Amino acid sequence: MMLTEEQLTEFASNFVKVIPHCLHLNMSLIKAGRDGIELEMPYDDRLVGNPETGVIHSGAITTLMDSCCGLAVFTRMEQLEACPTLDLRIDHMKTAEPGKAVRAFAEAYHITRSMVFTRGVVYQESRDKPVAHAVGTFMRVGRNSMKSMQEHFQ
Repeated sequence: MMLTEEQLTEFASNFVKVIPHCLHLNMSLIKAGRDGIELEMPYDDRLVGNPETGVIHSGAITTLMDSCCGLAVFTRMEQLEACPTLDLRIDHMKTAEPGKAVRAFAEAYHITRSMVFTRGVVYQESRDKPVAHAVGTFMRVGRNSMKSMQEHFQ
């Protein structure tokens, strides 16, 4: 039996509230469901990569996408288990518009005994106008590795 949408929402909401890089980047959960995870990161002058243009640094975009893809892994799980990032490829299509929040949506599209494969998009106004596309591969480490981690999310 898969995790319920309520369990997914609770886990994802707690994740962005306690993971240091999510806190530092002010990420928030927009939606958690069977179809995927959606996060938002507000514009912040501290994240600007080029002061002349005001464009958010690509490292912040990468961190947002890694967090979103990592959470999407759990949309296909029967129970929580640690799944570290093995590979994350991001194709930057354009720069994010300065002064505006960015959103990320990710889904887990294939799961095996040892891996979970994800894909996602970073956007501002519409998913049809992407800032970046991503594909990520996550390794399933196992349920026992989550026991100590779960204590932080309760």
